[in-house]
Amino acid sequence: MILTIWNRSSFRIGVYRWYWAANVLVHITYLLQAVALGWHMLDVTGSPFQVGLVAFAYGLPLLVIAPIAGVVADQVKRQWVVQGALSVAVLASAALALVAALGETAPLHILATSLVLGVTFSFYAPSRMALLPNLLPEDMAFNGATLSYSGTRLMGFFGPVLAGFLLDLTDIATTLTVQAALYAAGAVIYLKATHFLPRPKRKPKDQYGILGGLKEVIRYLRRNQALFALTLLALVFVPLGMPYQKLMPIFVRDALGEGPRLLGLLVGGASLGSAISGFAIAIIPDVYPKGKAILLFSCLFGLGLVFYAFMSDPIIALGIIFIVGVFSGLFLTVINALLLTAMPDDMRGRMMSLWGMVWGLIPLTTLIGGTVAEVWGISIVYVAGGACVAATCAFMVATRSPLLDL
Repeated sequence: MILTIWNRSSFRIGVYRWYWAANVLVHITYLLQAVALGWHMLDVTGSPFQVGLVAFAYGLPLLVIAPIAGVVADQVKRQWVVQGALSVAVLASAALALVAALGETAPLHILATSLVLGVTFSFYAPSRMALLPNLLPEDMAFNGATLSYSGTRLMGFFGPVLAGFLLDLTDIATTLTVQAALYAAGAVIYLKATHFLPRPKRKPKDQYGILGGLKEVIRYLRRNQALFALTLLALVFVPLGMPYQKLMPIFVRDALGEGPRLLGLLVGGASLGSAISGFAIAIIPDVYPKGKAILLFSCLFGLGLVFYAFMSDPIIALGIIFIVGVFSGLFLTVINALLLTAMPDDMRGRMMSLWGMVWGLIPLTTLIGGTVAEVWGISIVYVAGGACVAATCAFMVATRSPLLDL
């Protein structure tokens, strides 16, 4: 059985192993900075609203710049975009580390760094994801996509945990210095894995603007009703369900009365659960009814988030958030792999940028959530987000959504 799994695995391909290693290293760093900057802002200002503002500054570029980044990813060598984005991330992290070491950090410094890192991720993500199918035989692309996404979720455990321990044992300046070094190491490994790939293939008539490029992708999705329904569910699941991670510093401080170490464990525990479910998808043969599974586990994610909102014991909270992560992992892994592998290569960068725009809605909902938490408490934010996801799944089942046929 182990031999069968290995024969189906993308890890058999040498360049894919380097790609996967760079992928997880960079993602551990992006997740480390998310925890570090959120906690640093809470430490500097004491304001839940300002924590939401940090997430808003990071995610806003996903909504605004992602369409441009997608077009760029379909026009030039994608590995160049990856290298440029990570180089800027190194400089931004190092600059804030220096300011923090001098004891001169102001809220504007944190917001500016978060914004710059958001810009780098907006260019990095679609190009990095669009490179993946070019490294593998076609029959391995879905497996490679699930393993890649599951790797990022696994680093979602190690990144926040690393951030929590660094913040607890050292200080923010040291944490940011480590962050800059990890970005640089990831850039070097990506260069080794992808330097030989050519620029994306384009049809001679492909002369589109930003809006034209996105319209072409949307028309492609509309022709596949199941994928279109999946995208509509994502428009609820991601902006309303996933901000719980960005707002976790508030929950840890106000509901659990704990510090950065538990914060890292909670955010990491959710990502660990998500990674485990993702690796399970990569191992299981591709014969299960994806649509029904997506709706079931998305609904359980929403209900789990509602239940988590009322936790007051740190140990129980760790167990519940792990389960919530497992439920979210199935949905996020499958949709990521389906959207990546279903698209032609000449549209793949724009598809990934459209997917990034969905995630770009999180800053707005996180900012609203931080405002609501400041007035009524963080628990009501979690309850509202989870209930909306569960209700949407129930509605899709009741109306016999085309997603059920996927």
